[in-house]
Amino acid sequence: MNIGEMQRKLSCQAEAVRDHKFGDLYSLLCRMDWLRLAHDYVEQNAGSKTAGCDNEDMKSFNEEAEGNLHRIQEGLRTETFDASAVRRVYIPKAGGKMRPLGIPSIRDRIVQEAVRMILEPIYEADFSQYSFGFRPNRCTMDAIKCILWNTQEHKKYFWVIEGDISSYFDTINHSRLMNLLRNRIKDAKLLNLIWKVLRAGVMERGRYDDTIIGTPQGGIVSPLLANVYIHELDRYMERYAALPQAEKTARRKRGEANFAYVRYADDFVVLCNGTRGHAEAMREELRSFLASDLRLTLSMEKTKVTHLNDGFDFLGFTVRRSMGQARMGTKVLVSAKSMSKHMDKIRAACSPTTHEDSVATKIKALNRIIAGWCRYFQYTSKTSDQFSELEYKTFWCFAHWLGRKYKKRMTEVLREFNSAEGLGLDKLRLTGHADFSSATRTYAKRFLKPNPYTTQEATEGREELPSSCPWLGYEKRPGAADLREKVMVRDGFACKVCKELVTPDTCEVDHILPYSHYKRPVDANRLENLWTLCKRCHREKTEMDRRMESRMR
Repeated sequence: MNIGEMQRKLSCQAEAVRDHKFGDLYSLLCRMDWLRLAHDYVEQNAGSKTAGCDNEDMKSFNEEAEGNLHRIQEGLRTETFDASAVRRVYIPKAGGKMRPLGIPSIRDRIVQEAVRMILEPIYEADFSQYSFGFRPNRCTMDAIKCILWNTQEHKKYFWVIEGDISSYFDTINHSRLMNLLRNRIKDAKLLNLIWKVLRAGVMERGRYDDTIIGTPQGGIVSPLLANVYIHELDRYMERYAALPQAEKTARRKRGEANFAYVRYADDFVVLCNGTRGHAEAMREELRSFLASDLRLTLSMEKTKVTHLNDGFDFLGFTVRRSMGQARMGTKVLVSAKSMSKHMDKIRAACSPTTHEDSVATKIKALNRIIAGWCRYFQYTSKTSDQFSELEYKTFWCFAHWLGRKYKKRMTEVLREFNSAEGLGLDKLRLTGHADFSSATRTYAKRFLKPNPYTTQEATEGREELPSSCPWLGYEKRPGAADLREKVMVRDGFACKVCKELVTPDTCEVDHILPYSHYKRPVDANRLENLWTLCKRCHREKTEMDRRMESRMR
């Protein structure tokens, strides 16, 4: 089967007949080619190395991949497949709070991905043009550009409602969600499988809890289901935001306000070109709709009504109307909170407790954090000023880390590690924030985008937001990367046994005497106990070491 063509047909059918209900979708899940592609997508995901409750990661699943996929297929075909409980972990969020994350098993992830591959083409035909989160070919900058387009001076959308739904993902009503799915899906087998996923439960510290509401953040199909649920809010707002221009003009003449609407996942903004009273009345109307139709709570404390001149934060950006060189206009800046959180990650990476980490891994970790963050914010209005400020702070943060590691004064650190290329070692240098800034860089893509399943436009990868808990340069053996480089240089990049020339990718830095010969493992990592081996000689020596250890026992 041509899976791409099947998805195109599903989406075309959904576009052609808006009230069409799809049946016989479950048979697609039971196809091996469908499951294999779902497996490939899951394998490419960065989280494939993380195991669920069954302690099976993708590496162990792939040891018998074909057999495992056939077992999943048989379970689906006989309708005996049951979703396992998700493993709950917590990740940090703003304000020191922790966000629960549900990690399904690899088998469940493959099935969820296969379900997503069926549902997404159907619902992409329905979803609003003003919804941007967790959708193919859409990103945060599309949402920001949509806000900029609506806040042009002549439109006079000067009042802003900053929508905040309390614990959205944790409070989605399962029965209401299933009813919404039945508006498009009549395949009872597929709906039953989705119900099993929703009701799979949570395992936390060995204790099982039922899940009677909410979708687990971390599940592959969860973002799509969350969009299906809150799409009802999009439809409600279209009665205001999608009016013809003539009707909008007539409303203004009658003293009524017009509204524009932008949503990214559970964060939304409503723009109003009337008075503050009009905006507050709309806020109350939204509160009532969410409570009665979706059983969601709009946090009135956090859902502020703000004037555009005062600015508001959205998706890590600050959007504010201010005076430019000649006239008033809307600017987009990096929010103060985003800058502070970014520096918190830099300081965590350069913490005094990490001075035993390798310089090489520390630079790589910092460069990943800097590059990911800067690419996300590179289209803001004052990148030159804001990025330069962060570059200055990061430079000195890392310089002090080097000083602590080598017990050197700042003058010595700068003399030894700083150059025109930046702070670092040899060719490995700290990336500067200013390298990503540009006074002329603009986001040129259009924000209103066609259905990617029914057009010839290339599908872009889904947006990856800057990680809230990035790799900070941690090593299982602190300092190993720096030692590895020193040993290879000392040994002339040649295997000490067979004399074959090697590269960093084709060699292993090995312990002459294994860890077991030392009372303190750290003593095994001395330079004189390390040597360079090619991979073949390393395998042979490892086998010999194991035989010797077994005899000693």
